[in-house]
Amino acid sequence: MEMAIVAACSAVLMLGAGFHVYWAFGGRIGAGVSLPQREDGSPAVKETAVGALAVGLVLALVLLLLLGFAGLIRLPLPHWLLKTALIVWAAAFTLRALSWSRYFGLFKRVRNTRFARYDSLLYSPSCLLLGLGLFLLALADTA
Repeated sequence: MEMAIVAACSAVLMLGAGFHVYWAFGGRIGAGVSLPQREDGSPAVKETAVGALAVGLVLALVLLLLLGFAGLIRLPLPHWLLKTALIVWAAAFTLRALSWSRYFGLFKRVRNTRFARYDSLLYSPSCLLLGLGLFLLALADTA
């Protein structure tokens, strides 16, 4: 069961990291629904290649931490630190999903934009499942 959770979380992280790096280098597929939008459809945040690359690298880092924690790769970090990092990231993804932010999260107030629809159907549920999966892995660990 734990390996299924590792596989599912890894897939979500790889897909997210891949899309963000793709957007950082000028990719356009999905870019129109990648950032929060105001009620009138205008971007709520400025799109930058550096921002997209930073998010992609952070997601890749979380993937490495997960794989190291699961013992699938060797990292020069103690197990307790990997477990702590996993819990921190689990909290971050869960909070992102359950956010009361105006533009994103399951409890967002702006719900009539293209981004909001994707956020409700894909982004926030993915973050919630990722957060819960990481929590389950960290809490099930007896090491």
